[in-house]
Amino acid sequence: PETESGKIIWEIGRVRDACLLLAGARPYREFPLDWMLGRLGLAGFRILEARRFPIRYRARYVNVQLNMCLARIERFFSNGLGMAMRAYVEELRARALQLNERQDGLWHGNDYVIAVEPM
Repeated sequence: PETESGKIIWEIGRVRDACLLLAGARPYREFPLDWMLGRLGLAGFRILEARRFPIRYRARYVNVQLNMCLARIERFFSNGLGMAMRAYVEELRARALQLNERQDGLWHGNDYVIAVEPM
């Protein structure tokens, strides 16, 4: 990402995924719009419309993601790693919340909606 907001959102995503993997869980992924459009066509649907909507993340998103990470730290195989990750998560939280306040939200990426009908 080229923006400060984008960089911090990606950093939150990376630390969240790292915490999940280190705790023995699998990270969640959403399917990209282009992939969905192709699959819907193959499944026999006609695409009527697809729209993208910019995402503005707020403090709630930052806290939910990082709190989830903290909850997984207890499942880490190493107490030392858990302590270091906890410190990193809290430092990241402080930076993200400060940037969120300064920019009135963290703008990055898009959500999408697809309208279809059976062929």
